Amino acid sequence: MTIDLNQYRKTIHVSGTAPVQLSVIDVGPHRMPGKGTVVMIHGCAGSADQWLYQIEHLAEEYRVVVPELRGHGQSEVVTSAYSLEEFLWDTTQVLTQLEVAEPFVMMAHSFGGPIAITFAATQPQRISRLVLIATGPEMHIHPLHEFIVKLPVPLGYLELLRPVVMPKSYAPVAVIQRVLAGTLFRWDGYKVLPQVRTPTLIIAGQWDLIAPASQAEEAQRLMPDARLEIVRYTRHLPHLERHKAVNRLIDRFLAGGPGLWRQAPASLPTE
Repeated sequence: MTIDLNQYRKTIHVSGTAPVQLSVIDVGPHRMPGKGTVVMIHGCAGSADQWLYQIEHLAEEYRVVVPELRGHGQSEVVTSAYSLEEFLWDTTQVLTQLEVAEPFVMMAHSFGGPIAITFAATQPQRISRLVLIATGPEMHIHPLHEFIVKLPVPLGYLELLRPVVMPKSYAPVAVIQRVLAGTLFRWDGYKVLPQVRTPTLIIAGQWDLIAPASQAEEAQRLMPDARLEIVRYTRHLPHLERHKAVNRLIDRFLAGGPGLWRQAPASLPTE
């Protein structure tokens, strides 16, 4: 099955002190009745398209909701702090306006991790299971990208450089700068991760230099009920680079019973 994500896009109007219009994918389930809802949060400079393989796979039996973060993808670029509080408020408004049934599964990649982890820590009754991909207690972006967005030159010049040095970015440089200052540089997962009681699957890329496996191991150590899986031959986007292996891990996790994940050893999928 190949999904044209654009035909499932909706616009959510978020009110409050930092209003914004968000583009949200809302798909499935294709088999009725469904098994519930999966909410996916992409990373910094990412987009909903980076979840394509998981959307295609899970939408057969789950409702899948994928908001594009403010300033990213087809969501509105606004002047705001791009703080963790704003991203949490945006997520809450999407869930409310789309009337997402609870509890739901939440999945997050990279910078989406701090959003999902904080959400799970503060509103545990709303989430049944948590999947964290390429994330950890400390969050960074690609060192070259961070160097570029910190250059002391006018934003217009940096934006001209972005398609060349950051061709797979889906947010303007000004937004990336604000995400770094407003969320990533302030994020302290060491304090928040121990508060997450939700059963959690942590997936790491074997060769990830942005969120290395050691960070995933630390996240597992800090969380009361988490299992770690390291996917071979992948970097920072294992859910794109080896989507079949990642989808198998997600299927096993969603099908398993509570309390099974801490005891089982981590594995390295080879197919």
